[in-house]
Amino acid sequence: MMPKVVTFDAADTLVRVRWTPGGFALECAFAVGLELGEEERGIYERSLRSRWAEYREVNLSRDPRLGDAFWLTLTQDWLRDIGQPGGLAEEIRKVAPGLLYGKSSNLFELFDDVLPTLDGLASRGIRVGVISNWDYTLHRVLDALDVHNRFEHVVASLEEGVEKPDSRLFELTLEKFGVDPQDALHVGDNPVDDFRGAQDAGLRAYLIDRRHPESRGTILARLTDLLGALDGA
Repeated sequence: MMPKVVTFDAADTLVRVRWTPGGFALECAFAVGLELGEEERGIYERSLRSRWAEYREVNLSRDPRLGDAFWLTLTQDWLRDIGQPGGLAEEIRKVAPGLLYGKSSNLFELFDDVLPTLDGLASRGIRVGVISNWDYTLHRVLDALDVHNRFEHVVASLEEGVEKPDSRLFELTLEKFGVDPQDALHVGDNPVDDFRGAQDAGLRAYLIDRRHPESRGTILARLTDLLGALDGA
């Protein structure tokens, strides 16, 4: 049976992700004239972990200005902790968007099988969405990759306060679409978060694993192989 809705995970399903918090902090610092190393990276990452509960609350606000303010404060405090002027945080704030989302950035990259898959689903009249364990910046990443408008709903877990594999994240997404679980299918790269999580919520599921030489059963070697699987269902 052809589904009415197909949802996708983001990281390692739609988007190749090279971003890490500490690594990006060092990249931003270098862009404003600071050459830092692993010790400073570790300090940044420990500070972020210690504030994660606060960051989760910020995401629930769905206000990107509060999210941006969190990162600015974190950067200011980090710079002071490593003996650098906190005022450099404002310079980092200015260069960070370009380093993250600019045309020359390779921190987030769309896999080459994504657009043909979305085109194929659209030609079959299938609605599409994203369900990802991500923060409020998911919308910016998909915008930067020119695909956000291809999805009817983009659901970031930190904005919802619940993460995959919890069935509630799938359920609230289906509520947005107004469809029943049996009419939906989810594709992701994580056997627990995506495959089992979707099945537990009553959706059909496929696992994308581009290391496989060919698609077999519910494992997709390429995302475009989903189209053939649906046509043959």
